[in-house]
Amino acid sequence: MAQKAINIINVSSDVGSIYAGKSRAPAAFKATGLQEKLKAGGSHVTESHAFRDSSIGWAASTRSPNGARNESRTVEACHQVCDAVAAALGNEPAFPFQLILSGECLLAGTSKSVGIVYMDADCDLYTPAEPGASGNIAGMTLTHMTMRDGALQSMKTFCRPDGSGVVDNSNIVLFGLNANSEANTRTHLGYLFDNNFRVVTSHAVQGAPQKNAQAALQWLEERVDYIVIHLDVDVIDPGEFPLCNVPNWTGLGFEETMAALKVFLKSEKTVALSVAEVNPDHDPQLEMTGRLVDQIVNGLR
Repeated sequence: MAQKAINIINVSSDVGSIYAGKSRAPAAFKATGLQEKLKAGGSHVTESHAFRDSSIGWAASTRSPNGARNESRTVEACHQVCDAVAAALGNEPAFPFQLILSGECLLAGTSKSVGIVYMDADCDLYTPAEPGASGNIAGMTLTHMTMRDGALQSMKTFCRPDGSGVVDNSNIVLFGLNANSEANTRTHLGYLFDNNFRVVTSHAVQGAPQKNAQAALQWLEERVDYIVIHLDVDVIDPGEFPLCNVPNWTGLGFEETMAALKVFLKSEKTVALSVAEVNPDHDPQLEMTGRLVDQIVNGLR
């Protein structure tokens, strides 16, 4: 059996974070044996770092004239992550599986269509000028991937050549969205509904994680060449697994989340997993991080 090639990209960043700590996530994954466990499972593992400096730390922020916090630093960090992913892909279709730790993920430099499984409690549809918005660009991720009205001009460098967003209602599944969270406003949910986005709530995932994951996967596989999984650990209820940077009371258990994740990882079209919002400060003994690592390694076998 040929070895599975896995490239780990470490994104050690607190830029745009409400709290410091996420920049230490790649080191926490390593301390719990991620690389060695992948190798022991038969994978060929390479590793790189997204940033020219070892990390981009937290800094006090004020709003830019555009209404966003740390705009220039965040945009520069996104450029560096894109460059790291593009370099790792090499010549398709022989590029290794990309495991991106503690950051957002963009597949650059490929001519194929890409779909996203967005495992996240939040739909991240804020705009900088929106009433009630914090100004944190991390809460605007889907706004910038869709390039909907209100997106930052500085983020348009990451759109398609025709100026449209890299995501629309044909290539993303929002999986585990907490419909009861005040962070997902009625305006945001209305945008998803009016534009026919495919959404599976955290309540639905909790009830039937594998069934819902299989249905979402089949829907995506029929439409795209490659699939990227974005796992924000705030999709897991913090009453059970408080590893995330900012808690979100989703009602979704750790085991159910991992059962769904493994369904997505088994697809031949899945080429990348981005794990975001892990804050090791919430896990001094790295017990939760270790459990997460074991499940990811198991899913990648």
